[in-house]
Amino acid sequence: MPGLAVAALASIGAGAVHAAATGVHAEHPQLARLFVICAAAQIGCGLWALLRPSKIAAWSVVAVNALAVGGWLTTRLVGISWIEGLEVREAVQFADSGCAALGAAAAGAALVGLVVGWRPLPMNRLALPSVAVLALAVPAMWTGGTHVHSGNHTDSEVAATDDHGHDTTVDNSTGDTVHTDDSTHTTDTTAAGDSDELAAWPRPWDPAIGIDLSGVPGVSAEQQTRAQGIIESTLLELPRWADTADAFADGYRSIGDAGTGTEHYIRTDLIGDDTLLDPTAPESLVYNVVGDQRILAGAMYIASPRPTDDPSLTDWAGALMTWHNHGNLCWDLVNGAPTVVGLVDAAGKCARGVNTGGESPMVHVWILPHPCGPFAALEGVGAGQASVPNEERVDMCDAHHSG
Repeated sequence: MPGLAVAALASIGAGAVHAAATGVHAEHPQLARLFVICAAAQIGCGLWALLRPSKIAAWSVVAVNALAVGGWLTTRLVGISWIEGLEVREAVQFADSGCAALGAAAAGAALVGLVVGWRPLPMNRLALPSVAVLALAVPAMWTGGTHVHSGNHTDSEVAATDDHGHDTTVDNSTGDTVHTDDSTHTTDTTAAGDSDELAAWPRPWDPAIGIDLSGVPGVSAEQQTRAQGIIESTLLELPRWADTADAFADGYRSIGDAGTGTEHYIRTDLIGDDTLLDPTAPESLVYNVVGDQRILAGAMYIASPRPTDDPSLTDWAGALMTWHNHGNLCWDLVNGAPTVVGLVDAAGKCARGVNTGGESPMVHVWILPHPCGPFAALEGVGAGQASVPNEERVDMCDAHHSG
């Protein structure tokens, strides 16, 4: 059955990748066991088809690998709510996409074998497919076995430092380089023994380096996984609106705050829905203003009206996030679009427009480096109001990096 031997090799390769990646999912026992089962099934049916080729063996290769690829697609499109560790969609990585490619090749080649039927096939014709499977499986096993999962970091995540031993990050609100003392900021290079520094939150955020969400007191594994997932999903989805023209075409409108150095584009029709933290349809896009240029910096996710300390918000990522609102803004229609035209006075009144919008909590997720973490609020008036005092907010650290 031409193709079945190739299918068997590809299935064994995919199973080997799954086996190599099992260890990095150990913090989620259910998920780790699923990886073990999948690896055993792919390797087992591959060996069966290779050593005892038959139609039943071919169908087993098709079924096992089609199921594996279907599961992978689901985790990359929507997530799987009933499997801990896969609740939110994950970004595509080399290891998992290589494993999926091997699984798809296995299922496809086995189907070809079933359609073509029995034909003579000299074993020396397997040399090239074998090399191809090895060329994809080995690098995928190598990267999959050291892949950063749910915030755990590897030795390759080394923060950049300048010649004076300071951490170097970029202030997301200004675009300026900020130098901080090691005693002020913790990064992914923190020694494992420095538990107090590791537990400190917020921590500097740089997408090129990654961020360790582990060790924060009061944060469960599920909350950490959700927080990691929204960071990765936002990094994946948001660049489609890098050009404000594309944002405008999709219904986003500026609220007229470019004078602050940061401009928000909002879709008001998304604010009232029941969807929380959807990177494919963020309620607001945030751009850094540099002259006439707009640089996409992150998303501002806005929940439907509820208190900022509502359990649906505070339980989502625990102590990693602080939700805030803007109850002091005055809004008016400018050229048909809701626009911020000022702040309320001491009596809570607007000289122009109306005071509205403060009933909807919000949180930022940055895709550019930020010294105050991936969920930092803007500073000053832009920080808004939260249900906890400023000194307890984990989305503010301007006191630590000012100057």
